[in-house]
Amino acid sequence: MSDSINITSLHEGDQGVIDSIEGGSAITSRFAGMGIVTNARFRVAQMSGGLIIIQVADTRIALGSGEASKIMVSKINSGEETCLPPVEKEIFVALVGQPNVGKSTVFNILTGLSQHVGNWPGKTVEKKEGFHRADNVLIRIVDLPGTYSLTAFSEEERITRDFIIREKPDLVVLVLNAAALERSLYLLSEVLLLNRPVIAAVNMLDVASNQGIQLDTRALQDSLGIPVIPMVAKRNSGIKELVAQISSLALSEYKFHPRLPEVSADHLQIYQDILKEVRPYIQEPYTPEWIAVKLMEGDNEVSKIVEDTVQKPARDKIQDLLIKHEDALHAVVNGRYDWIEIITRASVSRFKMGQVVLTDRIDHVLTRPIFGIPILLAVMAFVFFLTYAVGVPLQVWLSDLIHQFIIFSEPLTKGWPAWLSGLLLNGVIGGAGSVLTFL
Repeated sequence: MSDSINITSLHEGDQGVIDSIEGGSAITSRFAGMGIVTNARFRVAQMSGGLIIIQVADTRIALGSGEASKIMVSKINSGEETCLPPVEKEIFVALVGQPNVGKSTVFNILTGLSQHVGNWPGKTVEKKEGFHRADNVLIRIVDLPGTYSLTAFSEEERITRDFIIREKPDLVVLVLNAAALERSLYLLSEVLLLNRPVIAAVNMLDVASNQGIQLDTRALQDSLGIPVIPMVAKRNSGIKELVAQISSLALSEYKFHPRLPEVSADHLQIYQDILKEVRPYIQEPYTPEWIAVKLMEGDNEVSKIVEDTVQKPARDKIQDLLIKHEDALHAVVNGRYDWIEIITRASVSRFKMGQVVLTDRIDHVLTRPIFGIPILLAVMAFVFFLTYAVGVPLQVWLSDLIHQFIIFSEPLTKGWPAWLSGLLLNGVIGGAGSVLTFL
C-alpha cells in the first residue's frame, strides 16, 4: 500500500484503508458510529460538488470536504492484494453477542468491504458474512443475530443456537459488554455448553470505566478458562489482539479448558440421572450434557429431539424425574448465576477509590433516622439563622444604600421631563433595588 495521504486526494473508484482520524475523540466517536474506523477498508464511490461519497462495508457515506480532510488513508494499488502470502489455514468464526454490545462494529472493522449481506434461508432475519485476511490465515466470519440467550423462544435465538450446533464453526467469538458483564456472562454460560472453542471479546471498557466499574481481564480469563481480549471497538482498540488470537488458534490446538457452570447442588443428582438416561442415544452434533440441561429448562425443541432419538423406557424415567422436580429450571438458572457471581467477584471492582465511596458513606449516615432527623433540624435552624440574623441586617443596609444612591442621582436629572426622571429614579433604580434586597 502507499504512504498515508488525505482521503480527499483519492479519485472515484480508488480503494484504501483508513489509517487514522484527526480531530480528537469527539470526531472519532462520531465517525465510528458511521462505520468509519481505523483499519476499515473503503471504496470512493463518487466525488462531486465538494462531497466525497465512500462505501464502507455495505454502507455509503457522504462526507463534506471539512469532515473528509480529517481522514488519513493508505491507497490500495491495483493488483496489490495478489502479493499477499498464500493462505495456509482458513478458520471459520461465528461472531455472537447480545444486542448493543458493539458486535456489528467489530464485524465491520474485521471485514470492511469483504462482506455479503442477505437473509437466513426461509427467515426475515439479516445474515452477514465476510472475510478477514491476517497474513497467511483467512478468517471467514459469520455475524449471528444479536440475542440475549439461547432458549429458542425467538427467531434470533433459534438461528444462533442452531448455527453453532449444526454448522460447527471452528471458533466462537462472543462479544461481552464490560458495563453489563453479568448479563453478557449469562449468554456465555449457554454458549460454553455447545462444546465449541470460545474467545471472549470484552468490549465497551471505556463505558464501564466511566460508570466506576474496573475490570481485571487477566483475572476474568483465569476464572473463565478461555481467552479474554479487552476491547474498545469504536476506537479500534483490541482488534489487532483479537485477530492475533484467532490466527494463533487457527494454526495451533485450542488448549484452553473452560470452567462450565453447574446445576445447583440440590438438583445435581437429578441432572446426573437425566444425563445417564440420554447419554447412550445422543450423537453429534448434540452433546448429552447440553441435552440434559435443556430438558431441565423445559426446552420444547430439545424435548422433540429426545422423543425422536431416546427409547421409551429412558424417556419415561426422564419424564418422571422432571414431574417430581418441577423447579428444575430454577436449579439451572441459579447455578448459572452462582457461576457468574464467582467470576465477577474475582474480576470486577464496582467503585473507584474516592468520591463514589465517600458519597455512599454520607448517604448511609444521612438516611438513618437516628442521625438523619437531627441533621435535618440542624440544617433548617441554620437556614433560619442565615435568613434573620444575617439576611435582615444585610437587607436593611442594601435598602439604605440604594436610597442614598437615588438622593445622589436627583441633581443629575434636573431639567429632565418629570416622567423620565421618575422612571429612572423610582422605576429602574428604586424598583431594581427593591428586588435586590430580597435576593
